[in-house]
Amino acid sequence: MSTVLYITYDGLLDPLGMSQVWQYQKLLSKKHKIIIISYEKNHALKDKKKLARLEEEVFLNGVLWHKLTYHKKPSLVATIYDIVYGVIVATRLIKKHKIDFIHSRSYVPSIISLIINKITAIDYIFDMRGFWADEKIDGGAWKKNSFLYKAIKYIECKILANASLVVTLTEAGKSDVESLPCMNASDKLIQVIPTCANLKIFKPSIGNNCDKSNSFLLGYVGSVGTFYLFDEVLESFIALMKYKKHAKLLIINVGQHEYIKNILVSKNIDSKHVELKSVDYNEVPIEINRMDAGIFYIKPSFSKRSSSPTKLAEFLGCGKPCLINFGIGDTASVVQGENIGIVLKDFSKSEHTRGIIDLLGLMSDNELKERCIDVAHRYYSLEEGVSAYDSLYSILGSSPGYHAK
Repeated sequence: MSTVLYITYDGLLDPLGMSQVWQYQKLLSKKHKIIIISYEKNHALKDKKKLARLEEEVFLNGVLWHKLTYHKKPSLVATIYDIVYGVIVATRLIKKHKIDFIHSRSYVPSIISLIINKITAIDYIFDMRGFWADEKIDGGAWKKNSFLYKAIKYIECKILANASLVVTLTEAGKSDVESLPCMNASDKLIQVIPTCANLKIFKPSIGNNCDKSNSFLLGYVGSVGTFYLFDEVLESFIALMKYKKHAKLLIINVGQHEYIKNILVSKNIDSKHVELKSVDYNEVPIEINRMDAGIFYIKPSFSKRSSSPTKLAEFLGCGKPCLINFGIGDTASVVQGENIGIVLKDFSKSEHTRGIIDLLGLMSDNELKERCIDVAHRYYSLEEGVSAYDSLYSILGSSPGYHAK
């Protein structure tokens, strides 16, 4: 058993933190002593009932949870403050609990881990999740010749060089890491662990919950904007309505409803064809089970080669095929290779139409549902992901000072 300090810049109270941090650490806590530092949003902390439920669940699983407050503005100053405070809190915890190593999720926690490593020589896992600086470039937030971009890329190489182990989400992402100049002479272990889902929660419900009052219920789950090409999703839905006049689009989203409504108006989509709602994490599978198929498009870019969308695993776990686009990590090869959905080659009008026609044709396959579920269990099972992390924990726990060069 190892004593692990897990640092995440996402709050456990956030949907992402719940699905991609707590679900993993809850299972890993059965074999390791887990201490979590998370950065929680102020609005989430104000939901006292939800906070109390999660605190009780964390406590019952023997996990120690240190909630720090996430600061957003001004962006750079706020992030630097969070890093400095995180270093102070983490250092105290390392001394108090005799931490064996740190598992740092993404860049801000890994900067904290790098600083602590230089002070104490403690090992850390760099769980990349993607190329953060390049995501900022691809998303239009930063310029490639900016000081901030160059600084983060420099720090990225320092984090990689000093990490004991590295985790990426995709084989394409692993290849990109290996091609970096600072990794050319390294034989450091880089483990690919795709984004997984708790398939005990994301599973088909008993019976068929698809809404038969509509000819087709297409489902969208998650954020819109930036990398998430919601306008293109609506173009596909418009194409769907040409073949299924009573089709509806079910949108599960938190915090962007007014923005979504404005886009729907701009696309002249009647509100009677749309159901827009927010639900808690445990209710998401109920909504997915109502759907006939899921849809999501993500901006193809260098940074997204290392992306593994959570929603793919969740849709498939519930037995739902997906309509997606090329250029997103390993998803296209899985979806096409396993025949569990349709992949758009581009976003032309003809391709939207082709995608919908092919999707409707695929829906007639009686083995489709079982095939989706099987793929979810083979590629994206939470248990498989936890097993992979447990192996990494065992490597570091049994080899203090482990550092593959």
